[in-house]
Amino acid sequence: MFQFIESIRVNNRQPENLHFHQLRMNRTLMHYGKEPYINLHDIFDSKCFDSNTVVKWRIVYNLEQIIDISYTDYSIKTIDSVMLVNLGGHQYDFKFEDRGWITSLLNTAGVDEIIMCDEGILKDASYANIVFFDGANWYTPEDPLLEGTRRAQLLIEGKIQLMDIRLSDLKKFEQVKFINAMMSWEESPTFQVARINMSTV
Repeated sequence: MFQFIESIRVNNRQPENLHFHQLRMNRTLMHYGKEPYINLHDIFDSKCFDSNTVVKWRIVYNLEQIIDISYTDYSIKTIDSVMLVNLGGHQYDFKFEDRGWITSLLNTAGVDEIIMCDEGILKDASYANIVFFDGANWYTPEDPLLEGTRRAQLLIEGKIQLMDIRLSDLKKFEQVKFINAMMSWEESPTFQVARINMSTV
C-alpha cells in the first residue's frame, strides 16, 4: 500500500501553514477514493519536543491510518553546486514516502542540488520547489513536479508568479531560490543561474 509523508515547519512551538498541509493531505486521500481522516490540529503535540527553534514535524500515513509521527530539529541545506537533470518520465504528483528515484538522480549528479526538467520544461529541485528572479520579479514553474505548501502560500501572498519556464528561458534570470515548507522565504537558499551546470541536458 502507498505511504505518504507530510513535513510541517514548527517554529517557536507553532506549526506553520497548517491549512495548506491539510488541503494537500485531504486531496491525496480523496484522489485514492478515501475520506480524509487526519485532522492536523488534533494530532499536533508540542509536548513531544523540548525546543523553541525550528522543528520538522513529519507524518507518515497511508490510506487507512497514520504510520508514524516524529519531531526533529531542522537545519537548512547548503547549496554550492547545482546541475540540471532530465526526469526520465518520472512523476511525483503526491508526496509519496518513497523518493528513491529522486535520491538516485541527486546521487548520480554528484552535486549539492539538482533541478529536474521534462522535455525542456523546468519542474522542481530534489527537495524543493524552484523560483527564478529576473531582476524585478520571482517566477515559479506553472506545472511543478509537486505543488508545495510554501509555494501555495507565496502565490496567494503575491510574492511569486506562475510561468511556464523552459531551458531557453534561463538566460532571462539571475537567481534561483529553493523553497519548501521547512524554510521561510528569507531563509530559502539562492543560487546564481549562471553557475548551474547544464551539461547533462
